[in-house]
Amino acid sequence: MTHALVLSGVEKRFGATQVLYGVDLSIETGERHALIGPNGAGKSTLFNLIAGALRPSAGRIELNGANITGRAPYAISRHGLARSFQTTSVFPRLTAFDNLRCAALSGAPRGARWRNLLAGSRAIDERARGVLEAVGLAACEHRLAGALSYAQQRALDLGMALASGAHTLLLDEPTAGMSRDEARDALALIRATTAGKTLLMVEHDMEAVFGLADRISVLVRGRIIATGTPDAIRADAAVREAYLGPAAAR
Repeated sequence: MTHALVLSGVEKRFGATQVLYGVDLSIETGERHALIGPNGAGKSTLFNLIAGALRPSAGRIELNGANITGRAPYAISRHGLARSFQTTSVFPRLTAFDNLRCAALSGAPRGARWRNLLAGSRAIDERARGVLEAVGLAACEHRLAGALSYAQQRALDLGMALASGAHTLLLDEPTAGMSRDEARDALALIRATTAGKTLLMVEHDMEAVFGLADRISVLVRGRIIATGTPDAIRADAAVREAYLGPAAAR
């Protein structure tokens, strides 16, 4: 069994306040894994540690066997990890196509000279157009990203992660702010475009979680209290108690 992402004893403190306590988590290569938990559980903090926006107070994080603990976001990205945020992170004054070209350029081999990048611009353009079509935005190629609808911007955000060539994707609430129909379309898009990639997703929409994830981990007050298949998580008394209170667990 190979693992794309392994967290061992990860902790995070902000001064005297401890947010994460000895988090252990292993995600298999090609797995779709959801991280759920009540508000304030530490999910965003854990994402920030994996992506390099924060440094852990203790523990180790590995990406495809490489130690990425405390490394800068750009260095982690070069190891094949891409992240989307709760709010869209597109470049609003660039076209949809140019947003994807930027992402494709970011995935160019480390140390590549600019003249080599320019010589390969046709391949960059082809990758960008391929992703543009895959995420359903081919008709919006020349539109400014800032003029796209919210759902289209979320699709473009996913496209930027895909265009980078990353093998491991962190998706932070990919359906947040969407209508039920938009969320359903977004999930279908994620399912279709991330085939073969490793996916770790934070999501509050339980229909989305149980419909997409191969396994689910539940984070409560900074600790993983359960990891398992959707059916196992549904049946877990500790999970029901965390979400609904002691009476529900009984």
